[in-house]
Amino acid sequence: MWQLQNIFYQNALGAPDQLRQRIFFALNQILVTSGQDAMINRTHQMSPYLRVLEQNALGNFHDVLQDISLNGTMGRYLDNIDNTASQLNENYAREIMQLFSVGLFILNDDGTSTGNPTYDQPGVVELTRALTGWQLAAQFSAGVPNYRDPLRPKAAAQHDSGSKTLFVNTPYAQTIPAGGTAQTDLEAAINIIFNHPNVGTFIGKGLIQMLVTSNPSGDYVRRVTQAFNNNGSGVRGDMQAVVRAILLDPEARNPSPNATFGKLKEPVLQVTNLMRALRGGFSTDYGLSDFSLVGLNGSFNTAYLARGEDVFRSPTVFNFFPPDFPLPGDTTGLVGPEFGILSTTTALGAINLTYRLVVTDLPQVLTPYPYRPNGTQFDPTTLDGSDPNALVENLNQILLHGSMTDDLRNLVVNQVSGVSDVNQRVRQAVFLIASSPAYQVQR
Repeated sequence: MWQLQNIFYQNALGAPDQLRQRIFFALNQILVTSGQDAMINRTHQMSPYLRVLEQNALGNFHDVLQDISLNGTMGRYLDNIDNTASQLNENYAREIMQLFSVGLFILNDDGTSTGNPTYDQPGVVELTRALTGWQLAAQFSAGVPNYRDPLRPKAAAQHDSGSKTLFVNTPYAQTIPAGGTAQTDLEAAINIIFNHPNVGTFIGKGLIQMLVTSNPSGDYVRRVTQAFNNNGSGVRGDMQAVVRAILLDPEARNPSPNATFGKLKEPVLQVTNLMRALRGGFSTDYGLSDFSLVGLNGSFNTAYLARGEDVFRSPTVFNFFPPDFPLPGDTTGLVGPEFGILSTTTALGAINLTYRLVVTDLPQVLTPYPYRPNGTQFDPTTLDGSDPNALVENLNQILLHGSMTDDLRNLVVNQVSGVSDVNQRVRQAVFLIASSPAYQVQR
């Protein structure tokens, strides 16, 4: 995955469509495939799936569901290309409901659960039957599977053409009549799933947690649900309306949020946020990448970046961390999804990576992988370190948006005031702030 990871970090740091890139990454963590699977751990096998999410990130969620259901990477990862009328494979049918659309329980618009299941085992079987009869597109040449093009139907007999009732035994049961083809039944199934009242709430809350805060209020979730259900022009599933509602909501823009607002920055965002904020200060002397950005050329060795979140290599379809992971030490029911991968190892890894990026520079390792660009360096002369107080306040605005506490300010100022070398003073100040809880928690 190193080539795709390299492209990911290049785009995260310098692509002109930054909002699309951020939503793409969030969708990648909800509708998961993984290079951990040996069947799809090559660039040509994974990139078509990533392209589906990137292209639809600001489109319509209906297209996300339909295109991902016809994607060869997903078809291989969750086995729908092995799903036939004579031998059902329930894997994809189960996960498209549980993880990609409606979740396990029927929800109120504010995200609270009614306690009633969205589907049962017979419902899984019915959807599985509707999704039978698909295979990878024609091979490019002998032994070269085609993951680039959408799935194509198998022989008609491989599809179960009987009637199916989706969400059977629930208030939202709908029947697909008999006589359909693999294509028409899949389209009908996606339409039924997409129009289930849970989808806007389930996906909307998931995106809020990815983008803004782990514990949104019910009113916040309801407003995002309403935007999903109707963009103001009668269109359901408009991702631009959903993203606008999430990012511009009063709860997201509140300059004085309550104590439970915010989220732990996952490892990927810790490093990309730092490099974006100080982009004029980073450069790469050695690199074979075409990536070019003013003040930041090349990329860096992705091997340094895993820290529990090795991009595109989730350990399971459930992502690197679950959305309902309990906040450690809390007794009030708060969740902290990203704490699911916070450990002694990943916490120290974050501090070590920050130190290597800012204080010592990443080494220019030419072997054993000279094709992996590395040697990323921070140039402290891009910041004025002559006055410790002014330096810390400047970094407060750049890295913490002016929210630095007096305790942290005093600690950093006192520490760097004793450093005579101005460049080393800048490095130390950046390192101390970027490795602090104030930076690692997004508020």
